[in-house]
Amino acid sequence: MVASPSAGAGTKAVIVGAGPAGDAVWGGLRDGGFDGQITLIGSEGELPYERPHLSKGYLMGTVPHSRIGLRPAAQYRDFGIDLMLGHRVVDLGLEHRAVVIENGDTVAWDRLCIATGSDARRLPELPDAIYLRELPEAESLRMLIDRGGGLDIIGAGFIGCEVAAVARQKGGEVHVHEALAQPLLRVLGPELGAYFADVHRSHGVELQLNVTSAPRSERPTLVGVGSVPRTELAERAGLEVDRGVVVDERGGTSAPDVFAAGDVTRFFSPLYDAHIRVEHFQTAQRQGYAVGVAIAGDAELPPDEVPWFWSDQYDLNLQYAGAGLPWDRTITRGQFGKPPFTVFYMQSSKLIAVAGINDHHHVARARRVMAARKTVTEQQLADPGFDLRRVLA
Repeated sequence: MVASPSAGAGTKAVIVGAGPAGDAVWGGLRDGGFDGQITLIGSEGELPYERPHLSKGYLMGTVPHSRIGLRPAAQYRDFGIDLMLGHRVVDLGLEHRAVVIENGDTVAWDRLCIATGSDARRLPELPDAIYLRELPEAESLRMLIDRGGGLDIIGAGFIGCEVAAVARQKGGEVHVHEALAQPLLRVLGPELGAYFADVHRSHGVELQLNVTSAPRSERPTLVGVGSVPRTELAERAGLEVDRGVVVDERGGTSAPDVFAAGDVTRFFSPLYDAHIRVEHFQTAQRQGYAVGVAIAGDAELPPDEVPWFWSDQYDLNLQYAGAGLPWDRTITRGQFGKPPFTVFYMQSSKLIAVAGINDHHHVARARRVMAARKTVTEQQLADPGFDLRRVLA
């Protein structure tokens, strides 16, 4: 990747994408001492907001619109951020160093950061399907659920499971169709996936597994079958793309003075010694902030980050830390199926991930152990009386 020199007062930074990563980039820029012009361009008309709420509290009605913003509106003015919301960039303009907006306007840049995020994976055979990625879609889905009636959900990933839980709690009839043998299988594995299958069925969800084709239904149908990074702009600009914009640990792309952050990237993780792509809110924020600091000229590497996310389903809170990498063994602390309990994922006797059900303390401590690259034995992990913080001493 190509490093950039330090930025001066006359330097212009443009961030394409106003999601959590793009919003965090400008924070890192300012905290890193960047005093040039910053322009944040977003295709949505909303100020940057917390997307995880869309399938959780916002959909349930417990988190109002006023609470989903990432920061107070006044902060953008106070820190001199030029907002261009409701504008779609159609070209990154690497040759002339000016992005092109859909209406033909251009915005010049000396440093560019791509934070375009990801989009829901579409099923072309279902042209009338519903997707959940942005606020207007969440508003439409909430109105549909509140009206009652049935809902079909294709995909028992986190979006599908969370929406199913909300719809059932509001009294709706829910049918979930999943191609794999269990919900959440790729991340949580067959045992914990089967546990969540039982949870949903116990709440009245009609769950069908090993489905081979998308069902045709007269009920509204939500599709939640994963996401794809929005790499179109990067590809047209000739940047290196491999299932995401390829960046180094500082967010640098294959072009000078061009960076990327968030869901759109496949970034190098020194902790895992590999390029990984993570679609979690907190990782997008932290990586975005670190990239902003790097653009400002800080040569220090960001600290090792273990990706983390959470999911609320009925009265259960799942927390997971790890990169979704393959494992060869699991260890349970507590009684499996009786919350609180925690599942540790091992690869060659090394802890690589953890999932806790109503058990955030053990997840937080295991995450710190992994980030510190400390060794912990299987016996210590399984022992409820062993405090994982002792490993860090």
